[in-house]
Amino acid sequence: MHLASPQRRQLLQVVAAFFVACGVAPLPAAPLAVPDASERRTLAAFVDVLLPRDALSPAASELQVDDMLWQLAGHDARFRQLLALGCQWLNLGEQGQFAALAPEQQQAVVAWMAESDWNHPPRRFYELVRQSAISGYYSQPAARAGLDLPLAPQPQGYPPPWD
Repeated sequence: MHLASPQRRQLLQVVAAFFVACGVAPLPAAPLAVPDASERRTLAAFVDVLLPRDALSPAASELQVDDMLWQLAGHDARFRQLLALGCQWLNLGEQGQFAALAPEQQQAVVAWMAESDWNHPPRRFYELVRQSAISGYYSQPAARAGLDLPLAPQPQGYPPPWD
């Protein structure tokens, strides 16, 4: 029997808590649809706006954060539905497919989502995907490589109290 990793378990708990808080009834068990190429491109572009490449760390899609989200969605029909609706909404703009927009246009759309009404799907999609993407992104050493984080003294032990 394969147990979920602590990170995956935490993300699934966050997703479940989100839907419980929203008062969404559980959906009956059914085979979950595999994301199509358009959904995959859209979600990859979305997480790259949230967590872009910089001089010290890769973009979210380079660390397969979008694939991790699709993998989570494969275990939760409500999360899968949220991703599908969010990607569909992102692609409804008058400019066309979200992934094909200029970076400035993508950032403007995501900024609008971040400030929109909490009770509407674009904001819910933004918040839940953002939280899950950040968790998945920073759980990977490549994402933390550019951060100046003090490391734990173990396994070498504490430095001596004298210099």
